[in-house]
This record gives sequence, structure tokens and C-alpha cells, in this order.
Amino acid sequence: MNELLEKINATFDQSIESSNDEVALQLKILKGNINTLFNQAMAEDIEVLVPESTNNEPTKSEVHDKKSILVVDDSSVIRNYVEKICGGEYDVEVASGGEEAISALSKKNVNLLLLDLMMPGKDGFSVLDYLKSEDRNVPTVIISGDTTKETIDRAFTYNVIDMIEKPFPERTLLEKVKRVLE
Repeated sequence: MNELLEKINATFDQSIESSNDEVALQLKILKGNINTLFNQAMAEDIEVLVPESTNNEPTKSEVHDKKSILVVDDSSVIRNYVEKICGGEYDVEVASGGEEAISALSKKNVNLLLLDLMMPGKDGFSVLDYLKSEDRNVPTVIISGDTTKETIDRAFTYNVIDMIEKPFPERTLLEKVKRVLE
């Protein structure tokens, strides 16, 4: 069990080093909670079960029946977090930046776009400009740590229906996603 905890801690440490201050703080808190739970389990001699990898991937027909979400964020932590939360109920595709997002949007229709605004290279506003130039009406929820009045005002000149401030709890994300998709 110590070996597993060491691997978990190493993964968190790598993510913390590459994250912005807000995300790093959330990761540190989560890492502390996991360490506490492992230590309690070891002290109480509780068996910690780690799920084995299974091939429970949905069939193509199951995936196509689901509504689709494109998550665009330069943080792998945010992309993975959203994919974990929404992946069971929705067909979630991820993009690490604006260029990837535009490529994905040019190839398929999505039911919801979860979009970070501040990314290197083509940012979220470039994606919004692309959608506007193509006359595409994709419901968009902004996920951003930049909540200045100027940024919010600029974002809502596009087809943005809501905004979630980073870091955000799972419940907030699910409420907004369900409100749009159901």
C-alpha cells in the first residue's frame, strides 16, 4: 500500500508543479485528504481496494446516443477532472488548446462547449471567434480563473450562456452541464 501511496503522491507533485496557483492549492488539499485516508486505513488495518482496469468501454452505439461535451483547457488536471465527472453520462472529448478545439469543432458537432479563456497560443476567444465566423451556435460555458469585469463582459458578447470560476466543485459543474443538456 505504501508503494501505491508513493505513486499517487508523485503524480500529484508533478501536477502541482505544472499548475497555476489556484489549481495547485486544490491539488495540495486533495493530496492531503488522500494521504490522511491512507494513513487512517493503515492504522486501523483496513483493506484499501484499488479497482483493476477493465474493458468496460461503451460500444459505438452507446457513445453516439450520449450528448457530447468538448472540454477545452490547457490544464490536464481540469480536462481530466471534467472528463471523470461527466464521462459516464456524456460523450466527453478534450482539447488542450484553441487550435485543437477548432480542429475538433470543424469535424463534429457538440452539444456543449466547456471553454477556458486564457490559454497559450489560440486562446478561448479565438475559439469563440471561430464559432462566430462559422455561424455555429454551440452552447458555451466558460471555465476560467480570470473573472475580471473586462473578461466577463467580452466573453458574454459571444454565445456564452454561463461561466464557472476556477477552481470549481463537482456539484457546480454538474448543475450547469445538466441545465444545458437536459
